[in-house]
Amino acid sequence: MTKPKIKRFGNPEFLRKIKPQTLLKLLCKFDTFFKGRGFNSSGADLNQQQLDLLSALVVAPPSTCPGGFLDAVDMLDTLTSSAGLDELRMVAGDLVRKVREHGDSAGDIALKVWLLDPRAIERIYTKFSIDRGRTMKCYRPATGLRPVVPDRAVCQAMAKDLEFGCADLFDIPVCEVMSFPETDGHALLIRHGDHVKRFEILDDDNRRDTKALRPLKHDVAFVYNTGEVLLSGRSDEVKETYRQVLSAHLFGGVGQLKPSQRFTLDPLRHGRESLLCPDLDMVAGSRLRELQLRRKGTSRVITLRCDDVFDEIEEHGSNYLRPFALVRARFALHLHGDRRSPSLLISPDDDVIRGDIHHPVAKLWLDSCPFNHFPAHAQVLANN
Repeated sequence: MTKPKIKRFGNPEFLRKIKPQTLLKLLCKFDTFFKGRGFNSSGADLNQQQLDLLSALVVAPPSTCPGGFLDAVDMLDTLTSSAGLDELRMVAGDLVRKVREHGDSAGDIALKVWLLDPRAIERIYTKFSIDRGRTMKCYRPATGLRPVVPDRAVCQAMAKDLEFGCADLFDIPVCEVMSFPETDGHALLIRHGDHVKRFEILDDDNRRDTKALRPLKHDVAFVYNTGEVLLSGRSDEVKETYRQVLSAHLFGGVGQLKPSQRFTLDPLRHGRESLLCPDLDMVAGSRLRELQLRRKGTSRVITLRCDDVFDEIEEHGSNYLRPFALVRARFALHLHGDRRSPSLLISPDDDVIRGDIHHPVAKLWLDSCPFNHFPAHAQVLANN
C-alpha cells in the first residue's frame, strides 16, 4: 500500500522571520480552529507561548487543521527569502509597495500580499516548484526550427489537447499549462491530477478510517530559444504525450521534436581533465561522484560510487575503462562562496539528465562541458 505523504515542516523557524502581529492576521482567517487551540485572535500580538504552540502545530498538524492554513504555510515557508521577495516585486510590485512597512521581512510582505491577493503568491510558489530536481528527457526539432512564444493562448490550447491524454493516463480530463519567461527561453509547468489513492489512517481519536484522495502533480518543460526542449514525466507514455502536444503547438507538427542524443560520456576516458571548464569562473571545481559501467558484449553492470570516482579509476590504470560502455555518470559542482553543490546525472543512452538541471550555474556547466554534443551558445553563434 502506498504511504500517504503527510505535509509536515521539519523546521518551523521560518515563522520567526515574520512579525507576530502579521502572523496573527493569518490566524484570524481560520479563527474557529485557532480559538479552539487557545489562541486569542482579538489580541494585538502573539506571545512566546503561542508562537511555540503554533510551531508545534506546523511540525505535526492534527487532522482537523484547515487545509487552507497548511497551504498558506507551505507557500510562506518557500517565500520567506530574498529570492522570494525579488520574485514578489516582479509579479506583484504594486501590492508589495502597498503593504510594505518599516521593518517588514520577506515573510511579512509575502503574508500580507497573500491576504490581499492569494493568486499572486500561488503563481510565485508554482514557479518556484519548477526548480526542483527532476529527471528530464532531451528533444530537438529539425535544424534551424525555433519555437513560437508560449503565450497564454498557446498554453490554453496545449492544455486543451492534453486533457484527452490526462483522461487516459490519470482518469481525469483536467490539465493546466503555465508559462514563465527565462533568459534563454521559457519554462512550462504542466499541472494535472494523478490516480486516486486510497489509504488507511488513524484520526486524532485513534479511530481507523479509509481516505481516497487524488494528488495534484506537476511536470515541467524547458523550451529554449535554440529549439531544444527538456521534458519531465512519470513514464515514457506521459513524456510522449507531452512531446506530441508541445511539438504540434510550438514547432508546427507532432513529429518535429525528436530525441536529441545530446550527451556523451566518452570524454571521461581521457581522465579528470575532462571535468575542467575554464570559462566558468563561478565553478571552483567539479567531481565525478558516480559512474555506471556495462562490460561490452554482456549485460553485467558495475557502479563506482565515491567522493571522487577518478581516484578509483586511476588505481586500476589508464586502460581500466576500455572494456566498458559508459552508461551514466553523476557530477557534483563546487561553487565559489556557496556551500551547496549542485548535482547532475547524465545518461546518454536514453537522452536523460537528472538533478539540479535548472540551477543557473548547472545550466552553464551543461553548455560548456565536453559531454554536450549541442552546447546552446555554440548553436546560437553558428546561426548568427
